[in-house]
Amino acid sequence: MLIDLVKVLIAFAILVKASIHDLRERIIPDSLWVVMIATGFVLSMVQFVGRPFNLYIASAQFLLIFLISNLMYHLLNFGGADAKALISLAVMFPVYPRIFNLPLLNRGFGMFAFTVLANSVLVAPFISILLFLKNIGERDGRLIYRFIGVKVDADNVPKFYNLLEYVDERGRIVRVLRGVEPDEEMLKRLREAKKKGLVDKVWATPALPFIVFLTAGFVVSVVLGDLMVWIMARI
Repeated sequence: MLIDLVKVLIAFAILVKASIHDLRERIIPDSLWVVMIATGFVLSMVQFVGRPFNLYIASAQFLLIFLISNLMYHLLNFGGADAKALISLAVMFPVYPRIFNLPLLNRGFGMFAFTVLANSVLVAPFISILLFLKNIGERDGRLIYRFIGVKVDADNVPKFYNLLEYVDERGRIVRVLRGVEPDEEMLKRLREAKKKGLVDKVWATPALPFIVFLTAGFVVSVVLGDLMVWIMARI
């Protein structure tokens, strides 16, 4: 249990650091994954000596995650850092971590890295709920915007935000459901429109990198377990 706790703390710290890098720069140093893999391998060997685990399940998990990560990377535009994160987790956790009474619900199929991936997909919709709560007082714009975006200053659109509202070449305000990555010309038109008093704030959606969802899925997996298995058992 102590080794599992150490592993979870190390992996969580690395995932948080990776999320910060991804949010700020969209670039994650490979050194983070090297540290997780090296540390995970050593700790897993120590763990195996003290409490032998099933090497077949551990190997199956690694191969499954390796294949899924590569397929998603090549076919679904899955980020390289996201694939490396999952592979690193498969090395760090050859068996599902046990910390006190956690996880509270279940351990899924016993493949922790796979559970993290599944939970990451399920966690994503909760971002929409948080955005809606943040926008509860907003009355401007389409209702859907309150679930997918935030209001930002027209002359100071944050980095890595895609526009749901922008000014076109004719000076008209255009509203879309799928965020548009702004170029310098679009940002210039927005600044000019604000100077003229045509707009003050516009709706934009944060382009959150998937590593953030992986980090959230990691926490859910440690504390609760496999939400997908839990839901399917109740259908």
